[in-house]
Amino acid sequence: MTRAAPDARRAAERSPRGPLPRRARALFLLLALAGCARSLPPPGGPRDTTPPQVLATSPADSAVNVSSGTGIELLFSEAMDRASVRDNLRLYPPPGRLSYRWSGHRFRIEWGDSLEPGTTYQLFLSGRARDLRGVPLGSRLQLRFSTGPALAAGRIEGRVRAKTLRIAGVPILLFPDSLGLRPDTTGAFEPTYQTETDTAGVYQFSGLSLDRGYTVHAFFDRNGDSYLDRELEVVAGHGTVVRLTPERSVADSINIVAVDPKAPGILNGSIASPDSSARFLVEARASADSTLIARVERIGPGIFAVRVPEGSYRLSARRMPTTARAARAGAPATSAIPGASVALEETITVGPEETRGPFVLTFPPAPAASPPGPEPQEEPR
Repeated sequence: MTRAAPDARRAAERSPRGPLPRRARALFLLLALAGCARSLPPPGGPRDTTPPQVLATSPADSAVNVSSGTGIELLFSEAMDRASVRDNLRLYPPPGRLSYRWSGHRFRIEWGDSLEPGTTYQLFLSGRARDLRGVPLGSRLQLRFSTGPALAAGRIEGRVRAKTLRIAGVPILLFPDSLGLRPDTTGAFEPTYQTETDTAGVYQFSGLSLDRGYTVHAFFDRNGDSYLDRELEVVAGHGTVVRLTPERSVADSINIVAVDPKAPGILNGSIASPDSSARFLVEARASADSTLIARVERIGPGIFAVRVPEGSYRLSARRMPTTARAARAGAPATSAIPGASVALEETITVGPEETRGPFVLTFPPAPAASPPGPEPQEEPR
């Protein structure tokens, strides 16, 4: 082997392209390892919009006589954001502290304690779990299996109905009826079972234990953190306890109607007037706070809708004054035809997403316009 001359070696060490100093090499290695530890999307290529899929599970859905010491494996179609999978996964009833292990696209869940004999377990993975490019699964995974010879026979199904709230992918929670119809959902809370609605707002639980009562709730978790933010989010429940028994193992049409408490109510009605070109201003003034006023304008008679926060209101309308020339031209302006106003005597109470009406505000014909004055003459130059 040919050795470099001492002068050549020293020159190489001084050269910026020569070997790195020992500390620099160590720092470079640490940075490289840190970069390898992060989950980053593959660079380049067209934007990926294809949702990932769960290709296989072990045990299979509806499997029975599952060993009490077994784990659960999921095989995904592509690399996943591992934190999003872990944070959106639940196992009911909880068998103890869960641990997770990844091998490529394969994800394994294990637990410290043995599974209870003769018990149906349910693995739930939210459709919010996403791949490395941020594309979510879109639809939930519900995996049921039993350590006994059969799955539990209970089933609850229904639909979430809402006017302004999104009904797809809404978490549906089951709580034991011992917690009452309105269980405490402040801070973090853990239901007995959980699922999500499909795109039509439909949900289903199966494999539920019998001889138990459940309450059913829709949790509109807008920021996806599993904590209830009362300023932002909504919990709506079915109004009665659902009790499953051997004689009634299936409860269907357990529907939930959800109302957004911050959504406006609507006061609708119409302006009745022979003045087809008049301009009208409709006002809803709050009874408790006269400075809270909602207004809409319209040209000529016809329908109107005023959106207001929850509360009680007095409804009125004004015909805006117009000049004679503007009245003949059919354009709004100000002055020669006087305005007029009408008001409903009743106070109208409206709630969020509620529509009240129709109310009719009737105006008499406008008085004749005063004749226009002479046209202004230009002064001679």
